[in-house]
Amino acid sequence: MITTSEARLGRNMAILVVATAILQLLIGFVLIGPDTEGYSNDWGLLNGVVTFANSFGQVAVLIFAMKLFDMDNNPLLRLLGTIAIIGTTISTTIAISPAAHAAAGGWTGTSFTPTQILDMDGAITYGTWFVFPVWVLLVSLQERGGNVLPSWGSLAGIGASILILVVNLGFLFSLLPETIVPFVWIVGGVILYPTFVFGMSRAFASKIN
Repeated sequence: MITTSEARLGRNMAILVVATAILQLLIGFVLIGPDTEGYSNDWGLLNGVVTFANSFGQVAVLIFAMKLFDMDNNPLLRLLGTIAIIGTTISTTIAISPAAHAAAGGWTGTSFTPTQILDMDGAITYGTWFVFPVWVLLVSLQERGGNVLPSWGSLAGIGASILILVVNLGFLFSLLPETIVPFVWIVGGVILYPTFVFGMSRAFASKIN
């Protein structure tokens, strides 16, 4: 059973994820620009801080969702959720590393460039983007009746998870062009997934006494 304090923190962290997802879009497409490759010296720090906040919020939402949906009685969801927590935690801890490396003057080491460190996050946590969408899909299917998670939240979760899974599999087997990335980022990562997470915020809010 989730406590009121856990539900309140889960709600606040879910709202943080939604807000920072929108900020990530603005930073990536407006400030940095979709054609920019590698680390941005102008906006890298801001991007890192926002990414850190987003990943931190996602870890919190995952942790408290375990109790919200009583996943102790669902071993598969608990397993997938735990793996997703680990992968997202890695993203959290590395999010501001490129900016720190760019500004540190060598005290963080000189073996890697900020761009290489930025690329490591995606390389190391790539498997998370198979496990995490499966977790979202199963939770959304389980909650599609609207008992805890609003029905519109579950529909958004189903759409986001299927889109992200299909695209990742397409990239894995070299079936899709990289030009599809902006579409996936906007539709899946900035519209559907944040809608699912906002639905999670309402689910948490329903448990606040």
